[in-house]
Amino acid sequence: MRNFAIVTAAALVVGMISPAFADCDVHKADEDKQAKCAEKCDDEYLARKMNYGSNKAELAANKKACDAACGCPQNTKE
Repeated sequence: MRNFAIVTAAALVVGMISPAFADCDVHKADEDKQAKCAEKCDDEYLARKMNYGSNKAELAANKKACDAACGCPQNTKE
């Protein structure tokens, strides 16, 4: 019983601490400024990608720079 209580307490502490860290998930943009920034990068990239004759390499470089400026370089695929 004591081990169960310790594990449960540890899980609760981890659950309370994890929202304090910034998240780059664009689906959580309502909750986090960093995610809001990453969402703007995605929106701009997708809108410009749909333009006929757009330079895909330049768009990818701009998205990578935008994600890096937001602190979310993992959002850009290599």
